[in-house]
Amino acid sequence: MVWTAKDNRGERSIEGTAKDHEEEFISLVADDGGDKGQMSDALDDEDFITLMPIGNGKEEQTNRGGAAENDLTEKTNGKRTFNKLRSLPPWMESYVDYNRVNPLIALHNEIVGFRRLMEPREEEMKTREELVAKFTALAKSIFQNCKVEVFGSQVTGLCLPTSDIDIAIQLDEKGAVEEKDAEKEHKKKKKQKVVTKQQELNDMENWNEPTGSPLKLLATALREHWFDDLSYLEVIEKTRIPLIKLTHSPTNISIDVCFNQRTGPQAAALMHQYMEALSPLRPLTFVLKKFMASRGLNQPYTGGVGSFLLQMMILTFLQHRERDSFNKQRRSQYNLGALLVEFFEFYSTDFNFILTGVSVRFDGFFFPKGATDRKKNFWQPQRPFSIAMENPLDPTFDVGSPSFRIDLVQRSFEVAFKTLLCHVSEPIIPTTSILASILMPSEEMWERGRSYTPDFGRKEKQTAYDHEPARKRQRRI
Repeated sequence: MVWTAKDNRGERSIEGTAKDHEEEFISLVADDGGDKGQMSDALDDEDFITLMPIGNGKEEQTNRGGAAENDLTEKTNGKRTFNKLRSLPPWMESYVDYNRVNPLIALHNEIVGFRRLMEPREEEMKTREELVAKFTALAKSIFQNCKVEVFGSQVTGLCLPTSDIDIAIQLDEKGAVEEKDAEKEHKKKKKQKVVTKQQELNDMENWNEPTGSPLKLLATALREHWFDDLSYLEVIEKTRIPLIKLTHSPTNISIDVCFNQRTGPQAAALMHQYMEALSPLRPLTFVLKKFMASRGLNQPYTGGVGSFLLQMMILTFLQHRERDSFNKQRRSQYNLGALLVEFFEFYSTDFNFILTGVSVRFDGFFFPKGATDRKKNFWQPQRPFSIAMENPLDPTFDVGSPSFRIDLVQRSFEVAFKTLLCHVSEPIIPTTSILASILMPSEEMWERGRSYTPDFGRKEKQTAYDHEPARKRQRRI
């Protein structure tokens, strides 16, 4: 069988079986930039490519058993229309004949398509940037000389359409001290109920200046200036990092605001480095973030796995896999389908949550949670099944400590692993979409599939490879 893909040097073909191709297709990515065999250069082109067997016209339709007649996905005025009960999921362009395509390669292609469907688009990023600019203007009108920094998935480009915008307001030291002194003085006066004549004069002069913590000052200003545009506003103070959560009604975008937290922007810069070093991190993050959100397991304050912890878990798995390949002196395989299956297997059956802690520093390593120098920060006697994940920016802090529902997360991974295994191993249980067996298309996905045409409308029948550099592509989409 002949397979083909496109890179920046044109079409390239590989002969052999699907399994042979699975072992060799990584070279198509690795060779795209500069020096041969350097995976880091591949990011200058595309994260991953979609590989399809060569076929043409009616012959391919016949080989698929008339799949074209059963595909109820149509194009109307350049857009796709779907029958949700019988159509392909919106991230797939055509049916797959598993007699001709290895299931793991088919799953790889689905993950690539899913990432293209769900990654932020130009108009979405513009809307988010306008909202950030509007919020920044409000924050600077309240706190003089403050610095407003955006971090998290908004900066790394790993945000889903429904992802929150994470903002840190950095108050200058003088302003922060003044805020604390004002709050202390207000509490002191209220407690003593003693008002001197001079204090009375000062209060009369500053009668219109609000008092309280920065969180309360900001919440008051939001209620005053954004009252008609807010559908949700909550001040959460009883957490390790106090924050304000709000939802902007016209755009339906949520914002999380914290004060004087510098690790957030630093973590975003660090994540960029990790994505450059390990290219599977980005597409796997899109799939797994949606997987967690669809099960209500994506919020740390409800015991789920937050975005940063999930990315650390994916990174830990990829580092472990890289070490295994190095120790066995074999080339790393970057089949996204195989990686997704192995990720679920690793955290459902292989990883010991009770005894083992994880660090991603120094290319990643494991450590015993009960060790003398680790027990204080990473062992939770009341929750021994918690995941101990070291923060690379603060090795003494456990990123996984808020996630008290890890046992439920582990069971969800186990179910997903066994489900995928049914469709990628012998005897194979046929299915239209392997990815849809664990991640059903939502109304949001169908809507994005209708309005999004660039990748689905391409004429190349062998591949949908985007030659545009990753950095340019992130600005475009």
